[in-house]
Amino acid sequence: MPRLGPREVVFSANCFAAAMLALYVSFALGLDRPFWAMATVYITSQPLSGAVRSKAVFRLLGTVVGASAAVVMVPLLVDAPLLLSLALAGWVALCQFVSLLDRTPRSYLFMLAGYTAALIGFPTVGHPEAIFDVAVLRAQEIGIGVTCAALVHAAVWPRSVTALLGARVRTLLAEAERWIADALAPTLIDRADQERRRLAVDVTELHVMATHVPFDTAAARPTRALLSALQDRFVLLLPLVSAVEDRLRAIADVGEVPPDVAALVEDVRAWASDAGAHEPAALVARVDGIADTLTPSDWRELLIANLLDRLRELVEALDTARRVAAQAIDPGAAPPARVRGLMNERRRRPLHRDLPLALLSAVATFAAILACCGFWIMAAWPEGAIAAMIAAVVCCFFATMDDPVPAQRGFLIWTVASLPLVALYLFALLPLVHSFETLALLLAPVLLAAGALMALPRWYGRMMPLLIGLAGGLALTNSFTADAAGFFNGSVAQLAGVAAAMVATRLCRSLGAGAALRRLRRAGWRELAELAARPGRDPLPAWRSRMLDRVGLLGARVGDLEQGDRDAGMAALRELRVGVNLAQLAPANDTGDEALAALRADVAAHYRARARGGAAVPDAALLARLDAAIGTALAEVPAPRDRLAALTGLRRNFFPAARGLPDERAAA
Repeated sequence: MPRLGPREVVFSANCFAAAMLALYVSFALGLDRPFWAMATVYITSQPLSGAVRSKAVFRLLGTVVGASAAVVMVPLLVDAPLLLSLALAGWVALCQFVSLLDRTPRSYLFMLAGYTAALIGFPTVGHPEAIFDVAVLRAQEIGIGVTCAALVHAAVWPRSVTALLGARVRTLLAEAERWIADALAPTLIDRADQERRRLAVDVTELHVMATHVPFDTAAARPTRALLSALQDRFVLLLPLVSAVEDRLRAIADVGEVPPDVAALVEDVRAWASDAGAHEPAALVARVDGIADTLTPSDWRELLIANLLDRLRELVEALDTARRVAAQAIDPGAAPPARVRGLMNERRRRPLHRDLPLALLSAVATFAAILACCGFWIMAAWPEGAIAAMIAAVVCCFFATMDDPVPAQRGFLIWTVASLPLVALYLFALLPLVHSFETLALLLAPVLLAAGALMALPRWYGRMMPLLIGLAGGLALTNSFTADAAGFFNGSVAQLAGVAAAMVATRLCRSLGAGAALRRLRRAGWRELAELAARPGRDPLPAWRSRMLDRVGLLGARVGDLEQGDRDAGMAALRELRVGVNLAQLAPANDTGDEALAALRADVAAHYRARARGGAAVPDAALLARLDAAIGTALAEVPAPRDRLAALTGLRRNFFPAARGLPDERAAA
């Protein structure tokens, strides 16, 4: 049984109050379809007041864009039903395609622009002269609904996005510190992998939450530049900690960690757990002091030198992350100079985009709408417009899921569950209503109960179709009429639209978690091949952000994967480190060495082969080329530390089982 607390009760009361206010205003203004405003309140409402305002703005803008598209298309093509069906279906599919590529709350604008055109266009094909009035009415009703929702949720016990973001940043920093401490422990800790995956997911969630911040009600809000800088720091921590952890294990495999290095690692671990344990500047000075005494000549010493380089980067990255996190938690304080510098270097946060999957989703939506339109035209079924509308809505609602069909099936089930409620109200209760107060009292039990359950994540997907079905089925207007035949035909059309969406989605684009994982991995391999073949073409921070996003997406799917796919998060982190190493071997840093250019070409060929389904382990020729490049670098005086660090990292990531260099293996 769901557990409802004060937050859920207040949220439901706010939703009901906003819905009744929207309904009352619409009735008072004499608008034709007040139920649009009531439904909009529930669709827009979110537990966070800033998220409500964000969603309200995007919904209103999307409605205006979609209504404008319908006003243009319907009068031009109303005499050619097939062309109009193609145009509206194509518009919805195009908007859905764009929304899937955005992957932030802004995508809601594009999704609304798509199916709003269907909601306005299809019902007006019989009287195209009214299209402009219907479009204006839709915009008015949506505007009333979103305004009422935003006002009520902001006025009564609002939940600030900024406050929640601050709590999330604290949690995220604590997770990072705990993971670093576990990764640097002398013995392997089982929970480290789980912590790593959770951190990757939370960093991506932080990016999505940041989109709501400009709409928040808090007086002091963190800027986008600050949040972008914070994400940069956490992006750096993931591959760095994994690299340090890997080097420690590798050194232990070939010998003991030197006492001074082991003591340094332990002090860094203590500082990660407690920021007051050591001064970060002192730790960096100790790292540099030990590194200056090293002259690597064998594989073990190369690993130690590489470990020290990564430790230095880790200390600096965690120290900066703490400073930026403190500023995000208390955005009203004056930022220190280092944080201001990072904010000035603010970059756009690019996320992973799956163009083929977005295209398949658009094709499924296009096919579902067109199938409904074809049946509507051939059968001359008056309620066929409802089927086409619902198919558009259902396809758009669940397009972000790997396999939308189970959620669409749930939508169908709860739409069916709404029909008896609608029938009860239409034919038994609403005929008794003679005032707005009576109407509100009759609606209160169902709306308050459903609204409270909607505040629970597990129940949101069940209550939303029930509330949409209830609002649309009642179709409350200033003049009440109960038409049994219209109710039956409309209900059948609703269910037919959902069924069409399910069939089209199943045929065109359903994916399991395993298939989604493999698509994510292949996208990463293609980008690694491009990075190796043409370094510098894509800025490293942008590439690193997309790779981290994929790590988060992989981590979010781990619970749904078969046991054989559970190491995908670790593998993606290794690939993240490979990319950083490749960037260090860019032409500007390799002094024109043809051997390094050939090495990058081999790495590119390996990842291209992997993307086509080739072997997971590179061949021995790449190991020989890496060893030759390391030998050449070791022979130089002075030894190029950055190049050696990159080559050591590549060798360790590609061939973790390889022990010493060729000379060492021959001597053994």
